[in-house]
Amino acid sequence: MKTLVDALLRTEAERYQLRFTCEDCAHFVPEARACAHGYPNEAHRGIRLEQAAHLEFCKEFELV
Repeated sequence: MKTLVDALLRTEAERYQLRFTCEDCAHFVPEARACAHGYPNEAHRGIRLEQAAHLEFCKEFELV
């Protein structure tokens, strides 16, 4: 799911410590920098909200 990054999202992500990147997902395999389910993950890794114009949320994201 794609969503625009605006000031409100940046504020709420910081305030509530929201997590949404592959690195925070239970299905992320750090040694391979890959998804355990085989999904492409380039759009979900290492996102910096202060630089992003939009986010792509993964439907398989599961917080560790």
